[in-house]
Amino acid sequence: MPDIQRSAHIIQRPSDNIDPASELPESTNEHARQHTQTGDEALRENRLQDARFAYEQALEIDPKDVRSCHNLGVVAYRDNQWQIAQDFFAICIEQEPKRTDFHYQWGLCALKLQQPNDAKQAFMRAMACDDQNLHARFQLALLLAREAPPGSKDSKQTVEQLETIVHACDKGAEFPHLERVCFLLASLLDDFPESTRRAIAIYRRGLTVDPLFAPGHNNLGVLLMQSGQIIPALGAFKIAIQLEPDYMLPYGNLARLLFYHMSPTQMETEFANITDEFGIKAPTILSRISLELINLGRAQVYESLYTHGHRIKNLMGLAGSRLRRVLRIMPPEVPNLDDLRDISHEQEQIYNQWVAYLRSMKQNPMNPTLVDIPQLIQKAIQALMPRAGEKTLTFVAESHVPQIKADAGMLHEAVTNLVINAIEAVAPNGRISVQVGSDQERNSVFIEVEDNGPGIPEELQTRIFDPGYSTREQGNGYGLSICSRIATAHRGTLRVISQLGTGAVFRIDLPVDFEVSPEEDSIGLQRSVPDASRDPIAEELIPS
Repeated sequence: MPDIQRSAHIIQRPSDNIDPASELPESTNEHARQHTQTGDEALRENRLQDARFAYEQALEIDPKDVRSCHNLGVVAYRDNQWQIAQDFFAICIEQEPKRTDFHYQWGLCALKLQQPNDAKQAFMRAMACDDQNLHARFQLALLLAREAPPGSKDSKQTVEQLETIVHACDKGAEFPHLERVCFLLASLLDDFPESTRRAIAIYRRGLTVDPLFAPGHNNLGVLLMQSGQIIPALGAFKIAIQLEPDYMLPYGNLARLLFYHMSPTQMETEFANITDEFGIKAPTILSRISLELINLGRAQVYESLYTHGHRIKNLMGLAGSRLRRVLRIMPPEVPNLDDLRDISHEQEQIYNQWVAYLRSMKQNPMNPTLVDIPQLIQKAIQALMPRAGEKTLTFVAESHVPQIKADAGMLHEAVTNLVINAIEAVAPNGRISVQVGSDQERNSVFIEVEDNGPGIPEELQTRIFDPGYSTREQGNGYGLSICSRIATAHRGTLRVISQLGTGAVFRIDLPVDFEVSPEEDSIGLQRSVPDASRDPIAEELIPS
């Protein structure tokens, strides 16, 4: 459904543990069989070194013992030796090229080796050997989903793969992670307005298998609300909150439902219902909903101000253009010409400040791509080195920071603004440090700009992100507001940690996009600037 806003919630990839192949034929050599059986026993007890030694002895006696070769691949895989494991599975494929599980296991190794294209081809070969290999089909769907923009042709191909798994299960096939298939499938289906009813049905099927998955209830509520089913949507959002009280998206969605679809009397009744249903948790729940309602009310004011302000901007631009045109045709001897030029210059400054003010209130449309954050920030820092002068400006990035889907230009601007602020805040021998890393617990990437300047008084820290507020005489007060808006547009947050005399740290946290995330986590939406959209917010329920 195109008008649904999204955050990212990662469904953990199904276990890819490879079991030893007990059904493979044993060697015709008795001594080789004995070593293989010893290896099987050691592997069952997870004694990897003993198992490896036994299988190697079996292969020395019978180099064509495919069972020992396969299980050596299993040992290497469990020992995180992905390339060695892949080599053994490749040998197995050479001996028995029609075995679907060999191709599937080789593909799992390719995933571990970060070779997605090779993995995709391996899973397709596994399906060519046996189109009922649902595990290979699911892994292929995950890889296709990583490359598929919402609503695209590739997204439809992913839907087809997942629908095949669902239909196979309808006919009696077993798949141990059907709920993950359902949540992934429904999350893709709701990108297509004509598939809304099907998406609702698939969400409900997934929740039948896993009724405790709060994002599933949230997304079901979003679709129900979009379909005009207000009361069922209300129930879905409340279930999501009941299951995960710290999961923020359903609070915002519930607030939207109350704000746009209920009268004050109905809202009062619903607050009373929440008090009864949530018991001792009710005060916390109601306070969070109330904050979301305040944000929505503030957003309406911002939207109205922006609309009228945009008209004023156009008039100011037209007046300034006419004034400059008149100045160009005036003869030099006209009295008070210098005064008119000063007025024109002042008008242009006011116009630029007004444009900055409007931009701090409403973010431009995003152009998201897959972004390597350390690389992006390093380029921004290099461009700012001359501006730092004698001040120390350093950049540090953790290894293996995951890529995220973001607007590179916007993030570049946000970090540039933060670093310039830090450069201007510190003394001539001051230090500014920019750090990039990942927070695995929150499944997010962070960017920190730290300085050893004078710091920010605690009483001002809640105001510095307001449009037009500045602690510097020459500042226009819009830079931090724009940075905050950029972070919010990415479903992230911008916050400050500072004490007088100890400098300041500005930190941007950005959720890792579902397409590249390796772990399961819930990303809650927190807004530092009100979100003016009426649209409820759905999670992208896509496994890593």
